[in-house]
Amino acid sequence: MDRTCPFCQQPIRPEARFCPHCGSLLDARLTQGMALKGGDYVIERPLTTGGMGSVYLALDRCAFDRRVVIKQMLEYYDAADPEERAAAQQRFEEEGRTLAYLRHPGIPEIYTFFEEHGRYYLVMEHIEGETLEAFVTHLDAQGRTVPRRLLPMEDILRYIIQACRILEYLHSRPRPVVHGDVKPANLIVERQLGYVRLVDFGTATERHDGHTPAPETNGNTEAYGTDGYAAPEQYRGDALPQSDVFGLASTAYHLLTDDDPTAHPFKWPQMSKLPREIALELERCLRTEPEKRSTASELRQGLEAIAMPKRALEAFTFPGGGQIRSVTALPALSDEHWDAARTFLYKGDFQRWLRDINRLDLVVAADEIVATHENPDAGLEAFLRAVDPGIPRPKVASNPPKVELGAVAREAALIRTVTLQNTTRGYVQADLTASEPWLEVKPARAHLWAGIPVDVHVHVHAEGLPFRSEQSAEVTVQPEGLDPVVIPVTATVSLWREAWRIFRRMLAGAMPGAWRTTVAWWRGLNRAGRAIGRPFARHDWLFWLLWLALSAGVFYLLTLYPQALVTVLSALGTALPPDPLSADLVRAFVAILGPPTVAVALWLAALVLVTVAGLLFGGLRGAWRSFFR
Repeated sequence: MDRTCPFCQQPIRPEARFCPHCGSLLDARLTQGMALKGGDYVIERPLTTGGMGSVYLALDRCAFDRRVVIKQMLEYYDAADPEERAAAQQRFEEEGRTLAYLRHPGIPEIYTFFEEHGRYYLVMEHIEGETLEAFVTHLDAQGRTVPRRLLPMEDILRYIIQACRILEYLHSRPRPVVHGDVKPANLIVERQLGYVRLVDFGTATERHDGHTPAPETNGNTEAYGTDGYAAPEQYRGDALPQSDVFGLASTAYHLLTDDDPTAHPFKWPQMSKLPREIALELERCLRTEPEKRSTASELRQGLEAIAMPKRALEAFTFPGGGQIRSVTALPALSDEHWDAARTFLYKGDFQRWLRDINRLDLVVAADEIVATHENPDAGLEAFLRAVDPGIPRPKVASNPPKVELGAVAREAALIRTVTLQNTTRGYVQADLTASEPWLEVKPARAHLWAGIPVDVHVHVHAEGLPFRSEQSAEVTVQPEGLDPVVIPVTATVSLWREAWRIFRRMLAGAMPGAWRTTVAWWRGLNRAGRAIGRPFARHDWLFWLLWLALSAGVFYLLTLYPQALVTVLSALGTALPPDPLSADLVRAFVAILGPPTVAVALWLAALVLVTVAGLLFGGLRGAWRSFFR
């Protein structure tokens, strides 16, 4: 008998694995050797079935056959209903989106999300290890009873403390993340370091405006958590950060007593058999009212006081006899013995001590920092900030705060020294840049330790200064991860002096025959002038008429087109590329003249001066001739 595809509603054969019409995968089960995403991922074996999907171990062919975990979305919806299918897809994508923005050594990394044949998949980091469920009596996948494996109380408390740190990170985010299903099966002990990792974020939610929406179960009984580990408010559709603390405390109870809380939710008959101080800490987290429960931080601090009173006394010794007994004192003593602390970090001494006092989160952070920071000083600073994010950040100051060069000649080359200093603590490296091409700073990178001044040299290449009287630039000191420090650089240039200097250089560099050529040109112009001036010698009125016409024309042009003079001079300057000195002289003249109105005023003054001089000269000449005639 034919059946119907749940995706496109078309008839299909009963034995078909793929719909011939829409291509959807009909059988959700993935078997060994099955390839996904064009062969990028090859299934090795199934792992578990979680709150919203089946989990498989696979090989990533695009990453040197590394092992990854692939989670497949389960069909807790009516596949024939497009709205329900879209809602289920959105919830599945939300799990991936939540993991993508989380960065903590106790949370698996998300690699990618993809869709294939109508099914949706998440690819995540594979964690080598086993779940805490392996250490309690439970039923396996075949329904058989698996007996408990003995786990020392000290190890159990250490794992719970590590899980508390993970919850602290989730709950302290700007939008707190509630896992919603904390239980032994979702806590994996990493084989290499013995560090606890929290997995299966299928029921995780982000809290917005102080609440979470009620989960849409659609037949998924695990949408609100797991019976025995889910807090009372989760059954009402309200998952709180305190709900995760409830689940973790129930997990601790199960591990310590081997009494499965799923058999009798909200009842703890074996609590009286635990040590009194441990029982009190768990009871504070298992209260019915969420507001009365301990937070993850309070639970961690209480268990640390119980589990590690002796280990907390173990001291780490620095050169000179300085000792620390807790990580809170590590930054201060490391600042005092910086070189030694840098060696301790990169040789693994800090990591061994942190492992002894059960701070495996800092061990993981230290190993990652050492692997990613080639500069040991920068690595130590990053590690100390991971230990205590509230320690003061380095602060860079310059002396002097401003470089004033004064009057500068454009042929000069100047060097000024600026002292940079880290005035607080720690270490920071800074990149130095200049804002103008005529300014250079050496070295380009400065290494700044607390209290140690570092000299940098500001080089001024004055020949590159533009034709401006006021010169300004900036040297920017950009410390890594900090706000930049800006050092202003100012100078003044005398434009008249620069024009005269350029003119003198032009004369000094003239060709040996320039004078003879100039005399020959002058004689030729003199002969042409006498030939042109003969008519004016016979008729004086013609000369004055021509003079007035030329003056009126020039004045009219300068009044009508105030940019005419500047435009002509600028064009003249650009028309002399073979002789840069000539071009510089014209540009200097343009810069000196300034606005066009100044040029007009200068022209009128010259016109009046020449006219008056001509009248005086003509009058004196006539009187002289009359007197001696």
